[in-house]
Amino acid sequence: MRLPARGSTLWFVLALVAFGTIYSTAYLGLASRWWFEDDPSLYAYTATIHNPVSIFADRNVLRHFTGGAALVPMQVLSYWADIELAGFSPRFAYAHQIGSFLLTLVLLYLLLARILHGDKLAAFAGSVLWSLLPATAVVVQFLATRHYLEGLLVGLLSLYLAARLRDGQDRLRWWAMAGVLLSAAIAMLYKEIYAPVLPALLLVSAWRNRDRVLAFMILALAVAYASYRIWVLGAGLRYGDMPILAPWPYVKFLSKLPYTLSSNYGGYCLLAMVVIPGVYGLANRKPAPLLFVGLCAVSIVAILPVSYPLYGMIRRPDPWYRIVFVLNTIVVCFGTYFAARWTPRRVQGALAIVALAVLLPGVAKTRALWMEMTASAEREGKFYLAYPDRMLLSEQEAWWFIPGIAWMYGAGSPHYVLTKDLAKTKLDPGVPLWRFSGGAFVPHFDLAGRSPKSNQ
Repeated sequence: MRLPARGSTLWFVLALVAFGTIYSTAYLGLASRWWFEDDPSLYAYTATIHNPVSIFADRNVLRHFTGGAALVPMQVLSYWADIELAGFSPRFAYAHQIGSFLLTLVLLYLLLARILHGDKLAAFAGSVLWSLLPATAVVVQFLATRHYLEGLLVGLLSLYLAARLRDGQDRLRWWAMAGVLLSAAIAMLYKEIYAPVLPALLLVSAWRNRDRVLAFMILALAVAYASYRIWVLGAGLRYGDMPILAPWPYVKFLSKLPYTLSSNYGGYCLLAMVVIPGVYGLANRKPAPLLFVGLCAVSIVAILPVSYPLYGMIRRPDPWYRIVFVLNTIVVCFGTYFAARWTPRRVQGALAIVALAVLLPGVAKTRALWMEMTASAEREGKFYLAYPDRMLLSEQEAWWFIPGIAWMYGAGSPHYVLTKDLAKTKLDPGVPLWRFSGGAFVPHFDLAGRSPKSNQ
């Protein structure tokens, strides 16, 4: 059945839900995933919280949640809900993740269709392209980055309500404004990146509609958020002991950022496809390109404290790709807007085909990496729990994964050695270290090269 650009919203929504379900379950395989990297530690810590009010009111709860200066109470609440409803269940946690992804996909479509004045085909295409971004695939696959996803979900809701509930040029009614502000506040408490981006977008909406009350309330919300953050975490913005890039490496880092759009060099082509119609709009005195540049600048500054780990491994779409999730979302959304408003339909079709050709290899690369990493984590975690009498050599890059599993499941006396501690760990010469090799876990008495004594 042909989906007309201005046809029934229901058909587009159903098509998106079907696509998103197949993409997240059959392609990414989320329905069969286990814990990975930060997941066990975050869930184990959350399980120690008995009163959800303390997540927001007790500063010590958030100060000890992660190693960085992160104000993410809604992330903790999201995990707390999982634990209260299903205990330590990866299947339930990923079902929650899939539901959040589908809702975000639908809300993104509804917002794009709204700002594109009913061009639902373009909004549909933009939503699908967003889902295929490697950064989106990373965030969707990683339970520890659910706050990026759900923060975007609630932020989109705030923007949609601000656009949908406005009656002509009149200011928002009090109940509509309450919904906009509450959604914005929740999004900001999911992840700090939404604290500058979302108020900026809402201020633009208020300015365009001459809604002084909304503008004042948004500024008040921003001040309230800043005050709350300082009360909880202080004024620091650094992420633990992570070094800050020096000026010249940071310039090189910025030159590499387009690569993250697709996890291949086609990302530079995608950026050009956004910039060229944007320049056309700017030449015709359209305000959207200036807003695009401003939001990108804010997003880039916001990730400065955590740019170091991505700088050296920008070609590998591992968990650090999460830091460009909001930035790349902005690029795709504005690219969709620029193309839909300032290029003919045939050109839009060509741009969409090129974008798909660039993104599909990138998302396949991302999927393959995550299948490998999560399968390795699952093997080690399940082995550790199944054999408490065997000393596991954990070779996970995230060395805190097995300690997190031990904490989460109360696995008794630690029976693991981390690769990073191997050289300084004193072990009984008769105790083998079990490691995954040749498709199975085998014991090694001498990791310098001597063959294992058995293959039990």
